[in-house]
This record gives sequence, structure tokens and C-alpha cells, in this order.
Amino acid sequence: MVTRICSGLPGRIVLATLVLCLGGCATYSQQATSMRDNLLVGRADLARQTAEKEDQNENDVLACLNKGMLRRMTDDYVGSNQIFEIAKQRMESLYGVSITRSAASVAINDAVREYKGDQYEQVLLHAYMAMNYLQLGELDSARVEMLQADVKMMEWGEQPDEDPFVRYFAGMIYEALGEPDQALVSYRKAHAVYNATRNEQNLDVPLMLKKDLLRLLAEQGLTDEYTTMKSEFGLANFSPAEPGDDFGELIIILNNGLAPIRTETSIMTFSSEVQGHVRVAFPVYETEPNPARKARLNVSGKLVDLETVENIDSLARQALDEDMPLVMARAIARAVVKYQSQKKVNEQDALAGFLLTVTNLATERADTRSWTTLPQEIQMARVMLPAGEHDVSIEIVNAAGRVIDAVEARVDIEPMQHRFLTRHWIAPVPLNNYIATKK
Repeated sequence: MVTRICSGLPGRIVLATLVLCLGGCATYSQQATSMRDNLLVGRADLARQTAEKEDQNENDVLACLNKGMLRRMTDDYVGSNQIFEIAKQRMESLYGVSITRSAASVAINDAVREYKGDQYEQVLLHAYMAMNYLQLGELDSARVEMLQADVKMMEWGEQPDEDPFVRYFAGMIYEALGEPDQALVSYRKAHAVYNATRNEQNLDVPLMLKKDLLRLLAEQGLTDEYTTMKSEFGLANFSPAEPGDDFGELIIILNNGLAPIRTETSIMTFSSEVQGHVRVAFPVYETEPNPARKARLNVSGKLVDLETVENIDSLARQALDEDMPLVMARAIARAVVKYQSQKKVNEQDALAGFLLTVTNLATERADTRSWTTLPQEIQMARVMLPAGEHDVSIEIVNAAGRVIDAVEARVDIEPMQHRFLTRHWIAPVPLNNYIATKK
């Protein structure tokens, strides 16, 4: 009977492969849910334990991305970049699409395609590797990641495919390295891309970026452009601060919340090829984004609101919207192939046709994979501080302005230097775990 069911297919091996594919998809979904459940109660350590058990051979891009993010959440910046580098190299190799895998996605489902990440995920990988290097004090290595991100974005061609935060972030790294000309180029590009992607990210040009752009224009004596930009930004009263040689800058980057998670839905749609309705499954973001928590910096008696510089929630939804025509085309093509195979087998043996129908329904699964440990958004603040050690508190506030949690750190500010501090916040850490980690 199995042989008859597999008429026109490569036999029993294909059925076994289908079962393994379905099992793999279910395992990933369970793993992703388990990771997020732990993160949503402030237990990045437990989420990491779950992730580290998967993909021991480090062949899967998505597993490597999640491990890398969870390692940096638990302050393992070296280990994070080690696994991120594996993911990066694997992504590069997947630019050459496998014909076999592509054909299988039409015959089985999209989840059998090797995961190479959406464009926003690919470029953010470089940003997070740079953040890790900054935490390790390796500015030159962070610069290399920004150059690689630049090459990747230029490969995509059109300006709206660039990431404005990555452009802005690159400018900050160039400034920290004492390269103001390069920093100014990056700030100009960031300004242009924020404007170009306003609808995709639901973000205006950050006020911080406007001030940074004006500051560098003034420093380099570009008076005409400075005057034009000052008028365009509506900052007539702005004048660049001159804090003095005994001050340094603290740059706070907060990864706030969690990116949305894809789920599966299905519909019946008419196909002219079979002159009837077929069932297709496709990924969706069912829930609307929740407002991200607001944050502010409390340091040396100053309260500075953090500003949103990247809306990853919107980027994820936009990427799926752009992919949907191809996703639906593949899904309909699959449904037609499966319908025709069912019809042919059913004409030979009703029971075999029934079993093949069940198999086809079971294998029609949407590809719900995405980098689910990314934040919902990235927030940032820049503040000048006197040289020396400072206690820093990133305060998470509710709609009423009350502090509901805080991320504490101690930083050493050096004269005329830039100090980067990158942190994640998803949920308050349970009190007993917080006390244990402080012992």
C-alpha cells in the first residue's frame, strides 16, 4: 500500500523525509515558544539553556542567531560573536539557492527551505556583532562589522532597503575612532534613510541624529549646510555644546522587548488549474504590536529620555508583507501539485488516495521561522559626563511615568572618549534570581 501511495514519488524515503520535516518544524515551534516564555518572565539564563541544547552541530542559521542573542543577553559577548560568525558565514553560503531545496518547498512546504534570514535580520546581525565588540572594547573590530554591513546594503541597491539605525550606529563608531569625516557621511545617509523608510518603520528622524548631524557640520565649518539643516529641522535655537576636555560621552543602546512571532493560518482559494478550491497555509503576525516600554537614563543627577532609533516590529511585518506574493504563489503551486497527485492515486485506489490526502494536508505547513530573540525596538541616548566612574540606571517606566524596573551598571568615562553600554530589557528579572546573580 505504501508503494502505491508513493506512486510518482521517490518511494518510502520521501515519506520518511516528510515525517522528519514535520517533526523538525514542530520542534522549532516548541523551542521558540519555550525561549520566549522564559524571556517574558525575565529568565534569559533559562532561555539560553533551552537554545543551547538544539542544533549541536551548529548547522542551522536560525538556531545560531538565537543562541548568539541569548549569549549576549547573559553577558557572554565572546561566545555570542563566535556563534554569530557561524551564522554569518552560513548566510553567505546560502546566497546560492539550492535547486533541490527550492523544488522541495513547492512539493512539500516552505519550511524545508534553508533559513538565510530576511534582509533586516542579515544586516542587524552585523550590528549585534559590533555591539559585542564594543562591550569587549574592540572598536576596530566593530568598525569591520559596519563596513561589512555597508557592503551588504549596497548589494541590495535601493535606498529604502538600507537600515537607518545601522547607518547611524556606524557614524557613532567612526566618531569613537576619531574619524569625523566618515561619521558625517554616515549621519547624512542615516538622515536620508530615516526619511525614506518613514512609513516602513513608523519612525521620524530621531532628534539625536539631527543634533549629531548639526554638531559635526558646525565642527567641520560647513556653514551653508549647517544653516540649511538647522532650518529644515526646526532647531533655530540649537547650538553645539562644548563640554570641555575633561568630559567624555556615554552612549546607551537599549534592546527593548521582543520582536513579533509568526503563526500559521490557512484559507481555501480557487485555482483555475484544478477548477476548484484548494487549501493553502501561510505565515501571519496575528497580534498587533503592543506599545514598547519607555525608558530613561538616570546618571549623575540627570534624567535623559531614550529615543527609539529602530522599530524591528515594523521591519518584521513589512518584510513578511513584501514576501507574501511569492509565499502565496508557492503555496498555490504546492496545492495544485498535491491535488493532482491525490486525484491520480484516488482513481487507482480509494484508500491510497485517502491516505495521500491526509499526508498532503499534514505537510501543508507555513514557514513561521524568524529571529524571535530580536528586540521589539532599539532605544538610545547620548549624554556627556565628567571623566570618572558613574553609576548608571536605565529606568523602565509605565504610561504614568512610574519606574517599574531598572537596569543598573557602573561605567568608567574617559576624557574626550566615547563609552558604549548596550543592554537588553524584556521583563523584570524575578527578585530571587536577581539576588542570586548579585551574590
